[in-house]
Amino acid sequence: MTAKSLSIAFHIGAHKTATSHLQRSLARARDSLAAEGVRYYGPDHFRLPGRTIPALFGFRPGVAAGGAKRPAAEQLALLRKDANRLVLSEENFIGPLNQPHGRFMKHRYKAAGERLTQLATAIDHKVDVYLAIRRPTAFINSAYCQMLLGGRVQPVEVFQRRNPLSSVDWVDLIAGLRAAQGVGAVIVWQYEDYGAIFPKIMAGLVGKGAAHCVTPRPRRINRGLSAAAVQHVLDADRATEEKIARAARQMMPIEDGYAPFDGFAAEEHAIADAIYARQLATIAQMQGVDLLQQDAGEPSDGS
Repeated sequence: MTAKSLSIAFHIGAHKTATSHLQRSLARARDSLAAEGVRYYGPDHFRLPGRTIPALFGFRPGVAAGGAKRPAAEQLALLRKDANRLVLSEENFIGPLNQPHGRFMKHRYKAAGERLTQLATAIDHKVDVYLAIRRPTAFINSAYCQMLLGGRVQPVEVFQRRNPLSSVDWVDLIAGLRAAQGVGAVIVWQYEDYGAIFPKIMAGLVGKGAAHCVTPRPRRINRGLSAAAVQHVLDADRATEEKIARAARQMMPIEDGYAPFDGFAAEEHAIADAIYARQLATIAQMQGVDLLQQDAGEPSDGS
């Protein structure tokens, strides 16, 4: 098998777009995929000490090219083994969901294209990029809940000022990915369509011949917080440990009928949804970008 027969697919997120569900669905099928010539590696591999993608391939900030434990080509061969397709998934690679200490975030994932170019250059191979995007207000709501679950407490009004809806610019992100050197195909889908088009996503990620190996997990992995749970955390009036929010999620879960947290008014949703629709129309027309969509008659998952 020659190096030319290898293809690489990298699912880069974004955060809060069912990434954990997709990753665990792939992980459950790891052995079956390997039998079909597909090797999958996700956060369970890349979040161990010394195993981040930049560390493995020697392009960490402040580390000279080739500063990894072994040459990038050798590392790629170790991951590949005998496979003809390598599938990676790690949303933290393109940047954090929230800024440390709740600082202002003007642009999300602004270094994504540069980091992908660094990876493609290090391994001397084209990388096909897979990305899910999400309704801006829902994305910001979910990012806020994630901050609380991480043990940082901040009033929603402050978070929204520091994380404006304008920071959720999917067109800018995807245009940057498309322009990045070393990036091959760019495949995008809406989080809102995830359940309905799961087979299409898998056919792209692992290949049509191996897609049958991966079935979706029956349940969501990371449920958001209910409005009551968020209020419980805020009333505690202290940023201690993430157990407060996690306990609140268990005590007042959405599954038991508690209303989901929503920090936006109806008119704000309407304005943001109109912007999202325009972004989707632009993305659909981008050269070299494949926007996966539902076939006629396919219901949305309602997320």
